[in-house]
Amino acid sequence: MIRRRRPGLGYAAVVSIALAFFGTGCTPEPKGVLAVERVEDGGIRLLPADCPGYVTRDFSVVADTDDDGEPVGWSVHNDGWTGSVHDVLVFQDPPEGWRSMGDKLAALQKGVPYVANVSGGMGDRTLKGRVPFTVEDLEGLKSGEVLTWAGGDTNTKTGREDFLHGDPARCEP
Repeated sequence: MIRRRRPGLGYAAVVSIALAFFGTGCTPEPKGVLAVERVEDGGIRLLPADCPGYVTRDFSVVADTDDDGEPVGWSVHNDGWTGSVHDVLVFQDPPEGWRSMGDKLAALQKGVPYVANVSGGMGDRTLKGRVPFTVEDLEGLKSGEVLTWAGGDTNTKTGREDFLHGDPARCEP
């Protein structure tokens, strides 16, 4: 008598392993490498995370409207990738060695959603961050708090120092 394998068990095992591997987290979670802070005079500051070796290339704030028109935004660009900055004041003169990028956004308005972005890298690896926010979100910040985002539908309030000295794993592209 010839003993036969039960049909389908090997196939089921392969499919189960493939689903476990490919079905979980194909897209990595966004990194919490940017925070938005309200400053004392009512202005806005963008803070990149303290990631060793990270060189910031661009900061921007864009009105997140659904119309088909040209995006309305503010941005600054690091021309030389020569060094990073610890923060940028939105709607102010760019840091030394940086340039403004033809801004069409000069102030924030209540009821309009915005997205703050940072782009940069470490060596040949890119690391980007973003924070969706509104003026109302900023008005809800207490002293020492910043807005961050690590995916999902809402941003998160967190302590400024907790953000700046947070989990180093977020710095891995």
